[in-house]
Formats: sequence, structure tokens, C-alpha cells
Amino acid sequence: MKTAGIVLLVCGALTVYGQDAASMAAMQASQMAAQQSMQASQQASQQAMQASQLAAQNSGPVVGLASRPTFSVVPGSVTAGTTVRLKSSSRHATIYYTTDGWTPTVFSTRYVGPIAIDQSMHLQAIAVAPYCERSLIAVADYSVPGETPAAPQAAVITNGVLHAGTALRLVTGSDVSSKTAQVGDQVVLRLDEDLKVGDSIVVPKGAAVDATVSAVDHSAHAGAPGDITFEVHAVKSGNLTIPLSGKETLEGVDKVNNVRHMIFIPVFGASALLIRGEDAEIKPGMALTASVAADTPLHP
Repeated sequence: MKTAGIVLLVCGALTVYGQDAASMAAMQASQMAAQQSMQASQQASQQAMQASQLAAQNSGPVVGLASRPTFSVVPGSVTAGTTVRLKSSSRHATIYYTTDGWTPTVFSTRYVGPIAIDQSMHLQAIAVAPYCERSLIAVADYSVPGETPAAPQAAVITNGVLHAGTALRLVTGSDVSSKTAQVGDQVVLRLDEDLKVGDSIVVPKGAAVDATVSAVDHSAHAGAPGDITFEVHAVKSGNLTIPLSGKETLEGVDKVNNVRHMIFIPVFGASALLIRGEDAEIKPGMALTASVAADTPLHP
């Protein structure tokens, strides 16, 4: 590219020799345009190379599992206000966590600082890092002696419109196992609070919620657990349909550590690989939330 530019400039100087000022100005403009074009081409080439290098840095072979997160506070009984820090030894790891019993995913709350324990908590966390599979799940149960359970909200009261983004509390209504579930299966969910316009109940607690299994894996050998993911679509009552947005995942207990501990024992090494993890089991009464997907008028 640089050699071609020099040739153009040299050829241009030779061709304008002896011409009038107007022709000279036109040729200079042409030369400047050629230079700008080459500079733009070189810049685009550099940007493409940088993009390629960046892509190469963010892609590559998976080298193993990200390190399971650790907790700064030992699970057990703690005083209200205790804070817990999460950490993964994997380089550039991002940690996600849940406190509601559902398995954390990359769509769960991202850990950005200490977590305050003001009431009993079932804390689960995963780590995600470059060139690594998602970590195994870290679990810690904390209890706060003498805590006062929070009173559940009796109803969602509106002025006639249920606005997008409103969180609705739902509850599971049947057993679902990763051992038998298939993608597309219905998951029985119910609304766990009344929806009101003023004092009038428009959608009663217990209304059916449309939800389906979107991904499922059976438990496998080498300690791999089963898991289920389902998506929430809408709550229906009479002729009224309220679009919802929500997704939850539940994973069974892994037995990977069991396999690791046994695999180097001569007598049990080979058989350790046959150990299966536990299948995920969704039970009736498990609570979750979903968000209203679009403003929906309610008619009492």
C-alpha cells in the first residue's frame, strides 16, 4: 500500500509538469483524495486486525471448569446484618447468585459486592470465566436466630392497568423431574397473589400460568447432575391474558467431588466414573417471580 502511494505521487508529479494552475490544483486534489483513501484503507485494516486479535483472545479451547465460588462466612447461624463476600480463584471470573432456591445462571443477579444477611438465606453461586465451563454450584445456608418472617403481600393493587415490569409472585403446582421431562412439556404454575383494581379482584390467586420446559438434561455418569429450565409465558383468567417474562433453572446435586475422591483409589477408580449425579426435582409450592411483559388493562 505504501509503495503504491509513492508511485501515484511520483506519477502525478510527472503528469502535471508544465500544466496550468487549474490543472495543477485538480491534480493535487486528486492526490489528496488518493492519500485519504489509502489512510482510510489502512485504518480499516488496522481495526479489522484489532477485532481479529480481540476475537482470538476471547475464543479458544475450553480448559476445564471455572473454580467454584467460596464464601467469606461459614454457613450456619449468624447475626442479622452479617455480610458475605464471594470469590472465585479463576482468572477474570464473574459470579452470579440466587437466594430463592433456584439455580443461578448468567441471567441471575451478578455479584458486585458483599451480600447482607438480614434473614435466613439459601445462597447459591456459580462462577463464569474465559476458556472455562461454568463452575459447579456453591451452596451456603444461613439462619438468623429470632428473625421475624416477612409477611407476604396479599395482593397487587392497580389503577386499572398492570404495567410492564411489575413483578408477580408465582408458585409451582406439580412435580417435574429432569429424569422424565422433555422440552415442550407444560409446567404447572399458579398465581400466588390476587390482582386488583381498587378493591375488586380481577385475577384471583391460583389463576393458571402458562409455562413450558425449554431445556432439560438427565443426570449422567462422572457425577453430572440433571437440570431443568422452564420459561413463563402468561397468566390467564377468563378472557384476560397477561403476558409474562421469566425463566428459572433447577439443577440436581452434583457428585463430581465423590468421583474425584474415589478415582485415584485403585479398587474404586474405574467404578467411580459410573457414579451419577442427582436429577433435578421441581416440587409443588416452590416460589418464583415473573415480570409483566407489556402494559395490560385490567377490567373489574
